[in-house]
Amino acid sequence: MCSLGLGESEEFAQGSRRSNAPARQRAVLLINLGTPDGPDIPSVRRYLVELLSDPDVIRLRRGMSWLNRPLAWMISRFRASRSAEKYRKIWTDEGSPLRTITEQQVSALAGVLPDGMRVFCAMRYGRPGIGETVARIQALGIEELVVVPMYPQYSGTSTATAVRELYRQIKLAGCRIDVVMRSIWYDDTGYINAQARLIYEYAEAHGLTPENTHLVYSLHSLPVSYVQRGDPYVDQIRKTAELVALRLGWPPNRATAGFQSRLGPVKWLRPTTSEVLAELSKADEKQVLVCPLSFTTDCLETLEEIQIRYREQFEQGGGRFFVCPALNASEPFIGALKNLVKHGRRPMTVTEAAADPLMAVKAAETPVAEADTGIDSFFMMGMSLGGRLGTGQGPTVASVDAETFRAVKRSQCEIPDVLRAVCEDGHVREALLWNTCRRFELYGWVKDGADPAEVVAQAGHHLFNGTSHTPEVNVLHGADAWHHLMRTSAGLNSGLPGEREVLQQFQGAYRLAERAGTTGPLTDRLLKELLKCEGELRGQTDWGQFEPDYCHASISKIVQETGLDLVDSRCVVIGGSTTSCAVIEVLADRFDVRRRDMTLLHRGHGHGGHLKMLRRAIGNGRRVRVQSYSEKSVIQAIAEADVVFFGLDHQEPVLDGQQIRDCRDYTERPLTIVDFNMFGSTAGMENLDGIRLWKAGELEMAVAAFAEEMCGAEQFVEATTQAESWILDHLRKKREKRGQATLSSESSFCPRGRPR
Repeated sequence: MCSLGLGESEEFAQGSRRSNAPARQRAVLLINLGTPDGPDIPSVRRYLVELLSDPDVIRLRRGMSWLNRPLAWMISRFRASRSAEKYRKIWTDEGSPLRTITEQQVSALAGVLPDGMRVFCAMRYGRPGIGETVARIQALGIEELVVVPMYPQYSGTSTATAVRELYRQIKLAGCRIDVVMRSIWYDDTGYINAQARLIYEYAEAHGLTPENTHLVYSLHSLPVSYVQRGDPYVDQIRKTAELVALRLGWPPNRATAGFQSRLGPVKWLRPTTSEVLAELSKADEKQVLVCPLSFTTDCLETLEEIQIRYREQFEQGGGRFFVCPALNASEPFIGALKNLVKHGRRPMTVTEAAADPLMAVKAAETPVAEADTGIDSFFMMGMSLGGRLGTGQGPTVASVDAETFRAVKRSQCEIPDVLRAVCEDGHVREALLWNTCRRFELYGWVKDGADPAEVVAQAGHHLFNGTSHTPEVNVLHGADAWHHLMRTSAGLNSGLPGEREVLQQFQGAYRLAERAGTTGPLTDRLLKELLKCEGELRGQTDWGQFEPDYCHASISKIVQETGLDLVDSRCVVIGGSTTSCAVIEVLADRFDVRRRDMTLLHRGHGHGGHLKMLRRAIGNGRRVRVQSYSEKSVIQAIAEADVVFFGLDHQEPVLDGQQIRDCRDYTERPLTIVDFNMFGSTAGMENLDGIRLWKAGELEMAVAAFAEEMCGAEQFVEATTQAESWILDHLRKKREKRGQATLSSESSFCPRGRPR
């Protein structure tokens, strides 16, 4: 006999109350929607047939349910090809994102539950199916099962069909098991807190505020007729949105809900997310933050529909588009699931949600955070190539020539050791090194009582020891250093003014410092503040209209001069840098190169956010990890390519002409090599017929011509003035809050010669 516990109030720990009874075998089952086995048409067709055959998904009139399967076959026949193309855009090396993330949720939840508790997952459609998972649970002798459908809001098309199929499979298996159901948790306190905190932290990290950004809740849609028949989904999702907004502290007039993922000709819930975005664009909203509120796991709807299609729609109107990820395996959400499993739903009231809004907490903590950023002990030392706009109204700094810069710059693999050495001297308490093709600048904080001159001397020793040149080093302290950093992150110190890639480079520098172990609360707050300020600067001034892309400018010049057809070219990108990611995005977004026709070759196994960045960039293209760029697989990929892009910073060439000389006849099918590496990634290419090499210097000249034309516009000059004034005003307010002097009129500048 199968005992089915249906009450939401039933306690998970009921078995423990039987003091004389042996410990019961308990487990947890997470049920998600499902996914095809692969992004190919047959797999997608099988998945669609199973999904659309469900009478809870497509509801026909009484007595006509026999039509569900034939109708599903007919629809899938026409939709499979189009759906497969969408899945290919989001598919990863590990497979379906939904399945991968669900497995991560299972692993994370198992890690926080009591020892001995197993956690399983099952898909309503696709694999692992509910039937096969029930069979596994039965074979293990599980006596009590807590079931959590991964849909916080109850609907007949999601929760109900999953629960019904579970009970059907349990009955078919004839197993004896107590089921504790957690089928409704749209207002659960842990869930609301986790969702609000996720949005809050994402907005803070990207400098998004209610003043400069409109929040859009994107919700899975439902046919209107289902709601009219009593489906509670709409009421529950509205309650969720209300509680999240109150807990977050986001003003109601700066948030809108829209529905997505409609199917078929029937009347669905309105407005659609697409309609909401169109209205916001017409209303001249410059930035939107889209939160997939009804999704607990990133999937096709969030990664393709929102991230790709809705992004393209809004950005075509000139706006900036941000997407908060789903809850996935985030720590707060896993904690919420743990409490849901153990204790059941604990509804959050409106009073509780509004009592301590996160945005208000942030405002209250701002003075403390600023006091702790250590602006007085903050310093910068290093060098850079000259920007087109000079130093503006900021501290005077000097630039070096390309030859000197090339002689002292380090490769990325050397940076962690340099950072550790700087901090291990005992005078610097956190540090990162902004190391790109244009700048080599160390940022850090001097410890209390340390002599700044001694710090500069020791840091300079680690930075420039063993170099053959005596560099001219800029040294800035306090407000001057902060001003220079803010100006640089906004693209005012760039050869291509306004470029957004510099901010991505700074985030890359932060990740490298994290790996070196030289970050901490000061560096964390600095990164958050920089992202916030950069976002506000662009949102509150005309500077946001100028966001040229270095890779786009240089590749456009190549296409213009050579007539190269990138759409039909096999493109290979070598290197795991932010430059490589930018190249991929430019090829896909600006030149219509399909990601599946691209190959990304990067060294090592990646780590954390950097690996995610590479995966996100290449999408459904081919990504290959290599130990060395001289491997046969790299040479073979180059030999088969039409265009090769190098995004490396190696000081020694990684490709010699001899290695590819005899791979094919390049006069018959030419090869174009685009090298963004200022050190030069190739050697011996000059005398190979059919190979055209674009070196970093040529690309720099192409970008300079692009920048020259842009900088001559009257609107650009006005926007530059606004940006300069905004930075100075922000710094002035920052200093006045702490009762300190504003930006000095003269900067600290180390004269020629290496610091001693």
